[in-house]
Amino acid sequence: MKKIVSFVNPNFQQGPKELNAYYLPYSVGVLWSYVSQFEFITENYELGEIIWKRESIDGVVKRLKDHDIVGFSSYVWNSNYNYTLAKKLKEANPNILIVFGGPEPPIEKKDYYQKYPFIHLTVIREGEITFKNLLEAYIIGEDYKNVKGLVVNNNLVPLNTGSTERISELNAVPSPYLTGLFDNI
Repeated sequence: MKKIVSFVNPNFQQGPKELNAYYLPYSVGVLWSYVSQFEFITENYELGEIIWKRESIDGVVKRLKDHDIVGFSSYVWNSNYNYTLAKKLKEANPNILIVFGGPEPPIEKKDYYQKYPFIHLTVIREGEITFKNLLEAYIIGEDYKNVKGLVVNNNLVPLNTGSTERISELNAVPSPYLTGLFDNI
């Protein structure tokens, strides 16, 4: 049975309410479009949901609590929502893997995982290659300490696994618009 990966990248509604305008969750769209190119990933994982609007946290917990991995793209405008949702997801399902990324998580602070003990992993910088590698590690049971590009929650102490390679060719990352990822939302 395939593992279910979901993403959280909520935005605020833009403009007048009657326009019902939101920014699409580009960062998580790019991430999933990238990892979906690899057969090992598509054989073992399926995309659950992409939370891109600020919905009721309790409602989102009910929908995502049985998923295997939830990735959070965290920015200044959604970090408090993300931390609250991640904590409640972990309470609802202690086995769920919580992964954070984006510019907001304060990974340089020594008390980062003491403050946010419900987060397992935080991706450093661009996440496409690192996320692919951590999905592979999840399936084969490899220790995340061996995956470059992460800050691992090592008994509440941040453990930086070092830098990963960076994407040098932008066309290596498919557009989530052209792949149809956003068609249903």
